[in-house]
Amino acid sequence: MSDHSVSAPEIPARLAAQGVRGDIAPADASSDIFFAAVRTTRMPMVVTDPHRPDNPIIFCNDAFSFMTGYSQDEILGYNCRFLQGPETDRTVVGELRAAIAKREEVSVEMLNYRKNGSTFWNALYVSPVFGDDGELRYFFASQLDISRRREAEEALHEAQRMEAVGKLTGGIAHDFNNLLQVIQGYADILDARIDASDRSARRAVDAISTSASRAATLTQQLLAFARKQELRDRLMNLNQLLGDFRPILDRSIGSGITLKRDLATDLWNCRVDPVQAEMALLNIIANARDALDGTGEITITTRNAVLPEDGGVARLEPGEYVVLSIRDNGPGIDPGTVDKIFEPFFTTKEMGKGAGLGLAMVYGFVRQSGGLATVRNLSGGGAEFSLYFPRASGAVERKTAGPIAPHAGGAERVLMVEDQREVGELGRTILEDLGYDVVLVNSARAALDTLRQDAEFRLLFTDILMPGGMNGVTLAQSVRRDYPHTAVLLTTGFADEAIDEGSRSFELIRKPYRRNELNDRIRAVLDKPGART
Repeated sequence: MSDHSVSAPEIPARLAAQGVRGDIAPADASSDIFFAAVRTTRMPMVVTDPHRPDNPIIFCNDAFSFMTGYSQDEILGYNCRFLQGPETDRTVVGELRAAIAKREEVSVEMLNYRKNGSTFWNALYVSPVFGDDGELRYFFASQLDISRRREAEEALHEAQRMEAVGKLTGGIAHDFNNLLQVIQGYADILDARIDASDRSARRAVDAISTSASRAATLTQQLLAFARKQELRDRLMNLNQLLGDFRPILDRSIGSGITLKRDLATDLWNCRVDPVQAEMALLNIIANARDALDGTGEITITTRNAVLPEDGGVARLEPGEYVVLSIRDNGPGIDPGTVDKIFEPFFTTKEMGKGAGLGLAMVYGFVRQSGGLATVRNLSGGGAEFSLYFPRASGAVERKTAGPIAPHAGGAERVLMVEDQREVGELGRTILEDLGYDVVLVNSARAALDTLRQDAEFRLLFTDILMPGGMNGVTLAQSVRRDYPHTAVLLTTGFADEAIDEGSRSFELIRKPYRRNELNDRIRAVLDKPGART
């Protein structure tokens, strides 16, 4: 607050009982009622006297004292500017002063400070109070703590901005994946056909393949931020994930940094994609390690949280959450960059040391999992990242993984569905090189027409996102129902509404895929025990 005011009736004589001195109009029945209302209302109110030096407060009700944390003795006789602080907008203060100087009503919202140093957003409505003779007597101000409303508005604005950026990056990443599929796929084909003695050609192909792989990684991070990747989540306990991942985390932080753990023994379960969760954890740990510059301490904690009873987090629905936090004792994050920390391509690192996609991937992954990623500077120094995941019920799945034998190619018939011509031609070339008999069509409808005429296909290999009203998931479900002898393998450059719960019953390979990776996945589908024959 600052030099301020709000409209009201004539101030009653009972103000004198609050320590007010000077000439005040005599009290009557109506003023008694008004005074009782002002004194007991929950809306903070003050009266200032413009005839005294510095326009001091001469009356405040209990609600104002409660809101600010100051006692009556610390309020009366002082100008309202004692509630201002370093982050109070000076433009708003100037607007308030100008209105008071002109004896006009004014309504503003400004950041004020309580006695304990905490901030709150104050909605002020200030008005001059004139006597029957038309002379200015007082300024009357009512105010309201609107911090929760401002936080909600800022959270909504931030969510809308991030959503807009996410749609843009998601669309770009989808197109990039198709381009990278062609680049990487033909690089693999060239690699298989180049003579081992042609070292110059092999170096060139290796360089193409390496660059395409790096571009694919960046694209995947963009998709993660845009929440358009397909998550293979499962029910798990984050404490178990941290235990299994501990050796990798220990190696990633360096010898001069201590990694501590403070894990809740009664931690709830949640549904997450373990691979994406590990990548998110590595990205945050890497940022903390760089902030510490080789020396310091990183602490990983887990806990259960009930929102909003646990304090509430903007943009999260009330409910039960599992919280994974990573904090360091470094210098913290520049306050000017905290709000941008999760944006794609935003980085404070030197050129060549970061693309600014790691934390963007973290944000997108957690949001797609139904939670939220937050960051804050700690009062004692350092920063803390917190990942909120919704609580899930059920028994945690146990690992049953064993060694997987390498697969050789086969001669089975494959029906491939791909609407992008270059990607389709590449896929057919790869599959034919591997020995498969391939029929390529460009839509789900064309695939069904083909199957009606010739149903002897061992595998349907289809893209998910396709024009024409039927996507790959719907096609796969139709094939499973009508052609049960045909196995299904899905592929996609990202996930959207087209990838729903129905897709989880099918195997999936993500674009851009490699030649050997595609063959291994096909053999895994066709050769697994109980596969359709």
